[in-house]
Parts: sequence; structure tokens; C-alpha cells
Amino acid sequence: MDKVNLSIAIIPMSHQFGWSSSVAGLVQSSFFWGYALSQLPGGWLAKTFGGRKVLEIGVLIWSLATALVPVLAGFMPGLVLSRILVGIGEGVSPSAATDLIARTIPLEERSRAVSFVFGGLSVGSVAGFLLAPPLIQNFGWESVFYLFGLLGIAWFSGFQFLEEGKPSATMSWPQSVSGKKSWNNSLQELGGSIKDVPWKAFFRSEAVWAMIYVHFCGSWGHYTCLSWLPTYFSEELNLNLTEAAWVSVLPPLASIFVTEHCSTICRQFNCQWS
Repeated sequence: MDKVNLSIAIIPMSHQFGWSSSVAGLVQSSFFWGYALSQLPGGWLAKTFGGRKVLEIGVLIWSLATALVPVLAGFMPGLVLSRILVGIGEGVSPSAATDLIARTIPLEERSRAVSFVFGGLSVGSVAGFLLAPPLIQNFGWESVFYLFGLLGIAWFSGFQFLEEGKPSATMSWPQSVSGKKSWNNSLQELGGSIKDVPWKAFFRSEAVWAMIYVHFCGSWGHYTCLSWLPTYFSEELNLNLTEAAWVSVLPPLASIFVTEHCSTICRQFNCQWS
């Protein structure tokens, strides 16, 4: 939801502050500066301190930064910095969530867990696109950032309460003794030295470069749609905020069904190989 709130709010914000397309693009893109730079550090932090703690802090950082957007909107350096912080908080979260899944979910359930968790990204995009227009029209564009930021802070507080007294995320799930030994061995393998990775063979692999290429193209199209479709429909096709949001919701809506379908395929292949 916090990825797309600015995509809708940027339209009335640009009108209010007299921003050109270049300035609006600067505000939009500043999120990705933090999002890109925090990916690798996020993986290292999750491996070192555990995904649970990194996820908590990431959500808190980006939620506070989101709630500060209306306060800093008239001060461009502060606004850009707040969006960078949103990107940093969200950038560490995928690695943290993946680490949390790896540490707590049985192997046979991981594909389902990954599709459920990361499918939430598309669900959030859909919810953000649908909620933002009526909030802006009834309470002003500032309400989107206040409400979404408070939701994240509430999640952080609830997560603290629910996890209080539970064992650390570094513990494995309840299972047999042999299963625990196998899980501990897996964690030890994950903790091996980075020097053991065959980097030369890794980057010579055609499959690796194929995945990099596909991921880059997919992400480029995905985030371009999330960031700019509402503006395009509003400015070029003269749709109002609600109409622009309803059309923009189609790509993430399709993503929800594709993610679940891919999860089903993965589970079928896992069954065949097992």
C-alpha cells in the first residue's frame, strides 16, 4: 500500500505545489534510491540478526517516514529524504521475510508461504489504489499518508505483542529430532563463508544472466505501472482519480492470480521430485 499511495497522491500534490513532471519524477524516483541500496545490506542484516527483527524495524522506519510526508511536502530535500527512508525500510523487508520463512516454515510448505507472503505485495497495491482516491477526495491527499503510516505503526505494535514470549525466529518449527538436526545442518550451510561461493562459475552461467535479464525487465515494467499509470490516465486521458485508480489496479490484480498459479505449479513439481 505504501508503494502506491504516492502514485495517486502525486497528482493533487503536483497541482498544489506547482511541480513539473521532472520534479514529480524526482519525488517518485527517490523511493527507489533507498529501495535499491538497501537490498544487499538487508540480506546481510537478516542473516546476522534474524529476519524477524529486521522486518520489524523495516516496517517501523517506512511507516514513520510515510506519515511524515505531509509535514515535509513543502520542503523538497526533506520530502525526498522521507521517500528514501521508505525505500530503505521496504528494501530490507523482502530479505527479512524470506529469512523468516526459511527459519520457521517446513520445507514442503515454503512455496505456499512465499506465494502467500509476496502475493500480499499485489494485494496491498490493489488495496492502495482503491482506498487512496476516496480518502483524497473526502479528506485531502494528506490523509492517505497519515492513515497508511498509522496502519504500519499499528502492525509493528501488534507484531511486538503477538511475538512476546515466543521463541526466537532462529529456532526451527516443532518437529522430530531428526528433522531438527537436518534443519540445524541447513542453517550451518547457510552460514558458510562467502568465499565458498563459486562466483566465476555463477556469473558465467547463462541461466543466471537469463534470470537477471527477466527480473530487470519485469521489475521495470511493474514499477513503471505502479508509479505512473494513475498520472498517465489522469493527465493524458482526463480520467478522475477514482477512474484512474480503477484502471491502474488491473496489473497488480492479475499478479495475485499469477502468483498463486505459480505456487501451485511449484508444489506439483516438488511432489514429483520427492
